[in-house]
Amino acid sequence: MIDDLRGGERLSTTKWITTFLLIGVLLLGMGLRLWGLDAKGLWQDEIFTAAIASAENGVLEVMSIPLYNTALPAPPVYFLITHFFLFLGDNDFLLRFPALAFGVLGLAATYTLGARLFGRLEGLVGALLLAVAPFHVRYSQDARFYTLLVFLSLLSVYFLYRGISSGKRKWFAGFVLCNMLNLYNHLFAFLVLAAEVVFVAGLWVAQALAGLRRGGLCDEEGADASPAVDTRVALAFGLCLAIIAVAYIPMAPHLLRGLAGAKGLGGAGGATLDFSFLAQALDSWGLGAGWRILALVVPFTIGVVASARGQWRQLWLACCWIVVPFVALIAVPAGHGFRPRYVLFMLPLYLIVAARGLAAVSTVVSRRLAVRRQRARAVVLAVLVGTIMLASIPALQVYYREDRADWRAVAALVASGISPGDVIVSPGPFPQVVMPRYEESLEESVFLIGGSEALLAQEEGQGGGVWFVGPAREKMRAIDEELAEVGVAVDKIVFEVDDTSATRGRELKIAPVMYDDLWVLYVREGL
Repeated sequence: MIDDLRGGERLSTTKWITTFLLIGVLLLGMGLRLWGLDAKGLWQDEIFTAAIASAENGVLEVMSIPLYNTALPAPPVYFLITHFFLFLGDNDFLLRFPALAFGVLGLAATYTLGARLFGRLEGLVGALLLAVAPFHVRYSQDARFYTLLVFLSLLSVYFLYRGISSGKRKWFAGFVLCNMLNLYNHLFAFLVLAAEVVFVAGLWVAQALAGLRRGGLCDEEGADASPAVDTRVALAFGLCLAIIAVAYIPMAPHLLRGLAGAKGLGGAGGATLDFSFLAQALDSWGLGAGWRILALVVPFTIGVVASARGQWRQLWLACCWIVVPFVALIAVPAGHGFRPRYVLFMLPLYLIVAARGLAAVSTVVSRRLAVRRQRARAVVLAVLVGTIMLASIPALQVYYREDRADWRAVAALVASGISPGDVIVSPGPFPQVVMPRYEESLEESVFLIGGSEALLAQEEGQGGGVWFVGPAREKMRAIDEELAEVGVAVDKIVFEVDDTSATRGRELKIAPVMYDDLWVLYVREGL
């Protein structure tokens, strides 16, 4: 009786310690994501988000604009969520806050999934590794839908794992809801669903083969710890997929149109993917370039080996989660090309397996010491995790100091010099959204989309000055050359991005336009 009480006290104490540490992890993750949240100006994709989710738009507009007015139709869920946040105020902090919130929720979901797969220790370490992961911090400060994709993907696989373990309807209902929201958040959620389908199919085949060998379909191991797919569970999973398919019917025409477009499968020959994309993903998931990748690759490899005996279902899940999306991207390459952010949802499970590896190393070392194993294991694990955390600091500093295209400075320059009758011309729509956002005085200015041809026909003396604004790409260079040929007086101001500061972002293939120099060409008294 006394031993039972002591065991219960130890269990209760462990839970309290875990809860306390988890709260610390969440606070650390939130602090890293709050730091400088609005320090950098918006870049091209965030400008799209600001235009779509604006509080001035109606709900139907927020839902329809990304479906009909973008080169690649985008589902509306994230834009709707951001839209309601912007009722509190239209500024960069609130525009990016939903991404931050889902990033922190993703840490909690990582702990929950890791604890279910391997144990509370692995879940806690996995969440901590994600909290300091520079790539996840980056997209927790980006006003786009990637951290919501990660969060919903984690919940989806957690509910699926619980559902096929217990067969209870509530878990399957959660699986359906998460996948529906995920598919209405980002098209790449199909990669998540594909991984889950392969995972369940593999379990069903393994269960069927095991049943044939044993003369039945019962699972010898604990149902909750090791999911089994019998006929009843397989039918429930099939029903879930059917419900998801029916719920997605309204989005299907937009999906097909996007796939047929230049950025989908209808691009000229598509984008050829080789195995370099795997190196890109590992680079983005790591703590920096070069040897720093090994800081997580090695624990991940050890975690795979440690899980091979006795935890093959968890290993099968990790394999499906990481391999299936890459296989799909190779099989059906899209014209848009590969960006590591598209598979950000893989990162938490990658880190959970790495946490499993770190826990395995600490266990082996503590056994060798053979003195106070539990305390030795905790010390060894703390040293290993602390080393990784220290190694993440330089990578985080590089991200925080990263230089980008400075639309704030461009807006301030134009606002300080613009005169009545002046117009602002740009090859794209971005200045019309972002410049009045930073300088209210530009809200009444006339914005035109085009090049020098838009005003070359204008008679001399009619109209005011013309401000040509845009990134230093082919169209702006062409405008500069055409103005030089005409022989008009042009003031040229270039807002340069520091190449050294932007090197890491370019290595990660974040987005070329994020690191473009911005040009401002001012033509006095018309053309």
